[in-house]
Amino acid sequence: MKKIFRKAITVLGSVALIGATVGAAAAASYPAPFTSNTAIVVGANAAPSDTINGANLIADDLDSASTTGATLTGAVGETEDEVPLGGILRTGKLASTLTDSKIASLLDTKVNWDDGGPSGADDYNVHEEILLGGMAINTTFHDNDFAELLALTNDKQLEYRYVFDDAFNVTGVGATGTNAADTLYLTILGQQYEISAMTTTSITVVTSEEVSLGIGESVTVDGKTFTVDDVFDGKAQINGEIITESSSKKINGIQVEVDTVGYHSNAPELSKVIIKVGDDISKTYSAGEEYIGENSDNPTWVWTFSDPSTANGYIGVKYNQKETRDTDDVVFEGGSFMLPENFGEVRFDGTTDVTYEDFKVYFDDSEELWDGYTVASSGDANVTDAKVLIIESVDGTKDSIRLTGTNETSLMMIRMASATTDILSDTTNSSLEVYFKDVNKDVEEAIRTRHSQSYETSDGFNLNASDLGDLVVGDTTIAMSAAISAGNLQITFTDGGAAQAFTVDVGGVNITNTTGDLKWFGGDVEGTDKEDGLAGDMLVASTNVGTYDYDIMTTNGQIIRTPESNLDNDEVVFSVPSDRVYAIVSVVAGGDAVAEAGVMTVKDTEVASVSGKNLIVVGGSAINNVAAELLDGAFSEGAFTTATGVGAGEFLIQSFDRSGKTALLVAGYNPEDTEKAVTALLNSDVDTTVGMKYVSQSTTVSSTDLVTA
Repeated sequence: MKKIFRKAITVLGSVALIGATVGAAAAASYPAPFTSNTAIVVGANAAPSDTINGANLIADDLDSASTTGATLTGAVGETEDEVPLGGILRTGKLASTLTDSKIASLLDTKVNWDDGGPSGADDYNVHEEILLGGMAINTTFHDNDFAELLALTNDKQLEYRYVFDDAFNVTGVGATGTNAADTLYLTILGQQYEISAMTTTSITVVTSEEVSLGIGESVTVDGKTFTVDDVFDGKAQINGEIITESSSKKINGIQVEVDTVGYHSNAPELSKVIIKVGDDISKTYSAGEEYIGENSDNPTWVWTFSDPSTANGYIGVKYNQKETRDTDDVVFEGGSFMLPENFGEVRFDGTTDVTYEDFKVYFDDSEELWDGYTVASSGDANVTDAKVLIIESVDGTKDSIRLTGTNETSLMMIRMASATTDILSDTTNSSLEVYFKDVNKDVEEAIRTRHSQSYETSDGFNLNASDLGDLVVGDTTIAMSAAISAGNLQITFTDGGAAQAFTVDVGGVNITNTTGDLKWFGGDVEGTDKEDGLAGDMLVASTNVGTYDYDIMTTNGQIIRTPESNLDNDEVVFSVPSDRVYAIVSVVAGGDAVAEAGVMTVKDTEVASVSGKNLIVVGGSAINNVAAELLDGAFSEGAFTTATGVGAGEFLIQSFDRSGKTALLVAGYNPEDTEKAVTALLNSDVDTTVGMKYVSQSTTVSSTDLVTA
C-alpha cells in the first residue's frame, strides 16, 4: 500500500470537524506551548477511552508536531563545532547549501521516464539539497524572552529542494491518448509520490491511499471502512455504491476512486480492484501552499518552486513559521528542526566545554584604603570610610584580576578622589583611583587595600578610556576600562574573543570636577537612581539592557545575571567562561526517527513527578484529581457541571495557569464526551492562552459545535 502521511487524527470517525465558530487561533494556538516540556495527565481510575484513545492520540499528535519530539538515529551528515553565538550556521563545515557531498543520503541520481515523445524513455539528472538560509544560534541578548540562554532560530529559512539538473518536460506529465506518458513517480523528502500533472509553478500529487482488494475485503482510512462488495467488468461495488473504472464517488465523506478493475469472467470470485481512498484523490499545490498533511490556514511547511522546465529548476518544501517572541518557533539545546517525513534534521547538539567564574560589581561606603603615599594636605597615607566601587571574584580566585605591572588579586576597588585628597601631585582636578586587595601579603598591613594607579580628570570632568586591568579566566581575557564624559563614569568590560563589550553607568552624589563619591548605578540623583535599575544603566554593545528580566548571554559566552533585579540592588553579577563558547550543530538526513520522552503520560496520583511541565489534563473532574484541582475542587459530575456549565453530551477545552505553566483541561461530562473533546482539540484551531475556554453546544456526536465561553 502506498501511504500518504497525514497529521489529522480522530477518536470517533463520525465526529464532524469543528466549524467556523472557533475562529482564527492566536499565537498560542495548539500545539503551543505543548511541543516540549509537557506531560499528559489522566485519572488513575479513568475509563480506557480517556487513557488509550484520548491521551495516546494527543501524545502521538504532539510527537508529530514537536520540533524536539523525535531525533534521527543512523542518520549521516555534517557537524560544525564552532558555530559563533549570534552567528549564522553556514560557517565552517556547514555550507549554505548542502548536497550529497556533505550528506551522503541525499540523492544525486537519474530519473528514467517516458514522456510519450518519439525518443522514448529519457534520463533526467536530479539531486537533493538542504538549504540553511539565515538559520542562526542566538542568545538571550537577541531575545531576552528565550526560555534558555541559547536558541537555534529558523525564521522561514530551512528548505529542502528536489533539483532537476536537466530541463524537465513538465507538459508531458499526465499526458494521455496517442502520446500517453508513463506514470511519473518522484521521491520527494524520501517519500515516493505519484505526480499526475506538473506545470512550471505547480504539481498535482495523488494524495489518496492506494490498495488492491478482492471481493469481501476492506480497507479503513481515517476511521472509516470501505468494503468491496462485488467486482464486475469495468466497475466495482463498494459499500453499496457502483463505481466505474477511472471514476470516483464520495462515500461517507471520503472520495473513493476505482483505479483499475481486474475482472476474471471465468472465476469472478478471484476478481480484484485497485482503489484510491482519501479526502482528495489528487491535489494541486502551488508555491506557498501547505505541504501534504499540513494545516492549510497556518502550515509549518509549504511548497516552493522554480521552473522545472529549465535546468536547475526545483520542487521544494520550506519552513513557514515566523519567529515570535513567545519562542514557540525556536529550538533549544538538545532539540532540532525536523524536516517533513522525518527526512532530516538540523540539530542543536550543545556547546563547547567550558567552566565559569563569577564576578560581582557593587558598592561599599566604608572601606579603609592604604595608598602608600602621603597626601600633602592631610599628611596621612591612610583613607578611612572611603566610598568605592568594588569588582570582585566571587570564588576568591586570587589571580583572576590582573592590574598594571605584576599585581594580581581577587578584589579591586575604584574611588573618585577629590582634588584635595588624591595622591597625584597636581591636585587641581579629581582623579579616578584604583586599589586592590593584597592577596600576596607583600604589605605588612594586608587588611587594607593598596594603591595601583590613578587617572586625573580634565577641567571639563572628562577622562579618556583608561585601562583598569583585566579579568582572566582560563583562556579568556576581559579588558576593563573607565571613561568619564561630562561627569558620567562608565566602566566597560570587553572580551578578547568575540570583542562584544558590556558597559555599566556608575553614579553618585556631588560628582563634579573636584569632588564626588561613587554610590550606585545610574545618574547622580539619589531619589531616582539609587536601587532603581533603568534601561540605560547597562549596555551590551549599543543596546540598553538594564531592564532585561532574565540572564543575558553575550556572543563570547559571558552570562550577565538578571540585570534589572541586580541593578535594583545596585550590583552587577556576571560569569566569565574559561574559553570562548561556540555552539555545536549537526545537519543530517536518513536514518530512523525515534521519539524522545519529552511528552509523557502520568496518572493524576503521579502529577508531582512532572512538576515544572505544561500539562494536558484529560478527563473530567469526577475521575481526574488534577481536573478537580483546576476547577476548585469539583469532584463529582454534578460539581463539574456547576463549575463549567457542561452537561451530559457536552465537553470543554479550557486553559489554566498552574504554577507558572499552562494546564489545558480536555474533558467531557462522560468518557464518550471526553473522546469528542480530544477530537476537537486535534482537528481545530484552539487558542491555548491561559484563560481561554471552549465548550461544545451539541448533545449529538455528528454535529458538534465548539464556541468560546
